[in-house]
Amino acid sequence: MKSTGIFSTINSVEAFKAYIQSYGDKAYGMFFFIQFMSVIIAPIPSNISAVVGGNVFGLWQSFFISLLAIISGSVVVFILARKLGKPFTEKFVSPKISEKYEKLISSKRGELLVGILFLLPFLPDDAIGFLVGLSTMRLGRYFMIMILTRPWEILAASALGSSNIIIPWWGWGIIAILVLYVVKNGSRLENKFVSAFKEG
Repeated sequence: MKSTGIFSTINSVEAFKAYIQSYGDKAYGMFFFIQFMSVIIAPIPSNISAVVGGNVFGLWQSFFISLLAIISGSVVVFILARKLGKPFTEKFVSPKISEKYEKLISSKRGELLVGILFLLPFLPDDAIGFLVGLSTMRLGRYFMIMILTRPWEILAASALGSSNIIIPWWGWGIIAILVLYVVKNGSRLENKFVSAFKEG
């Protein structure tokens, strides 16, 4: 991926869009590959690339390609983590995240936790597949949780990119404030969430 030059486009939506379009007839496959790999190495947030996908391919094509790629990537991560164990997951998941979530995911309320992690924006959803693979959760259960929770943010991002959602200037202002709040307070919100979940 580094040799393709994709990492130089991460900081610019327009550059990322031009990068995908440069593949011509192979753009669909490249977009799938980017979304698939984002689950594993996560250099580009899959929601951001889904916005670009919506702009390039339209709402539904971006949505279905992104959903298929992200679900497939998550299943592959789960299987690899289950087969190769903790030495493998430690290459991709920071000790801080592992320490915080590994025991919770393996608890009786682990399935609920995973569902919430996929729904809330300030939580490390892409790292979860590795830790779920280490737990006792069955792949079928994990797959159902993903089908119920992951489509919504992907659909919203794809719709935003395709301009099917028209947002007034004040709406963008609210979104910007929310994004800045989450970025600034993400760690604190995450710690509160984990503490509440443990206490509950």
